[in-house]
Amino acid sequence: MKKFFFLLSSAILLFACNNEKTAEAPKNTDLIQQNLKGKVQSIAEESYAVDSTGKMGAKDSMVTLSDFDEKGYQSKQTTKNSAGMVTDETTITHYDNGATKEVSGVSKGKQTFKFTIEIDSSGKYSGAKSYDSTGNQASYYKGLTQDEFGNVLTGTEYKMDNSVKSSFVNSTDKNGHSIGSVGKDSTGKETFHSTSKLNDKEDVIETTTMTVIKDSTKTETVSYKYDTYDDKGNWTQRTTSNDKGKATKIVKRTVTYYKD
Repeated sequence: MKKFFFLLSSAILLFACNNEKTAEAPKNTDLIQQNLKGKVQSIAEESYAVDSTGKMGAKDSMVTLSDFDEKGYQSKQTTKNSAGMVTDETTITHYDNGATKEVSGVSKGKQTFKFTIEIDSSGKYSGAKSYDSTGNQASYYKGLTQDEFGNVLTGTEYKMDNSVKSSFVNSTDKNGHSIGSVGKDSTGKETFHSTSKLNDKEDVIETTTMTVIKDSTKTETVSYKYDTYDDKGNWTQRTTSNDKGKATKIVKRTVTYYKD
């Protein structure tokens, strides 16, 4: 799998912890980290191709569904095909304080990965373990740090022989939203780098990624235009364009809310 710091950034960065000491609403919810407003229950996303004239074309066969509990933490992400059959499913469990406890993935009925995440006595992340598709532990993580929103900022991955495998550094803005990631290999060489720009609504409007594969470096910049929003302020249609400004994909998003 290309990058655990993405899985840890998707598992932990998206599903983070906070040591609550007051009656104030927690800052570590996935709704905050994913820039979602209101009591979101689920999100369904459908992608469409864009034709040569820039108009919406054929719909992609896959639909992505994200489920959230009433506290604002994501519990599941599911991909279904055109027949409505589940092809991929990621399940997330949480500690009482909202910290992610376990993230596991299943594809076509078979486990593809699993992460178990540990917290210390103060409720902050202290380490993590990754497991392969056979259920065997593949690596572990130490040196995890986090911001006030529970976003994981740094971490180092170790092989089972205790040698370094990789490391990552994530960046967030003052509101706890992701604005960048850096991944390095065992020698400290940078293998991945991403930066994101946000608009005044805190939605991503541009992302530039650099990926190193063997001796080849690939850099890609994509931009996002938000075509429509719902009455809660969550976007419902987004157009993706390449670095030449050509539209490449349209995503329609249906947001369902818990009843008050």
